[in-house]
Amino acid sequence: MNDPFQQDCPARDVPIFIRKRDQTVEAFEIAKLRNGIRKALCTGADPSGLDQVAAKGLAEAIHEFLKRACPAAPVPSVRVLELAELVLTQTGHAAAGMAMRQYASSRDRLRRWLMVAAPTADGAFIQHRWDKGRLVRHLQGQHLLDAPASRMIAGRVEQLVFNCGLKVVTANLVREMVNSELLAWGLLPGVLAVRRKRTIAEVDKVKDNLDTA
Repeated sequence: MNDPFQQDCPARDVPIFIRKRDQTVEAFEIAKLRNGIRKALCTGADPSGLDQVAAKGLAEAIHEFLKRACPAAPVPSVRVLELAELVLTQTGHAAAGMAMRQYASSRDRLRRWLMVAAPTADGAFIQHRWDKGRLVRHLQGQHLLDAPASRMIAGRVEQLVFNCGLKVVTANLVREMVNSELLAWGLLPGVLAVRRKRTIAEVDKVKDNLDTA
């Protein structure tokens, strides 16, 4: 049976894992779901003006359902999206549910549309489709970040790239964006080492000391 859900399982505190669209797996984060629901309510111009406490309640209801379902495998992220849309619609917030669906569709479209151009040894460029999972693996392998930190940085860089509005970006541009984010979060070696330019007088003094040594 391919369905990872079993509806007759009693609720229990078991870890829930999510399989992202890029096939990576991460632990379920209720805070991320709560934030997504809150944004959807704002984007959908929800007339009831639900506050963050109410959004938290909806997210907890979805989490409780997932625990009772006792998934035997990581839950596809699209399944979580469907549950969020269903809960919003059934609680009278269809506009917010539609906003959440449209936001996810928009990001999928951008990911299929965006190309990254990487230089080759002969000076030419080869293009490949944008792949957030590839960036996550780079952060884990090259910068030794754990999975949550890698996905957070990758998500921020992805948003920066999308904000450029370009159809093709260079790999060097993406690399610089990654370094900027790592620098901002203090995740680059030597980030706290501040070097001050020496004045001409200080340079001359160093030279004099070397000459007399």
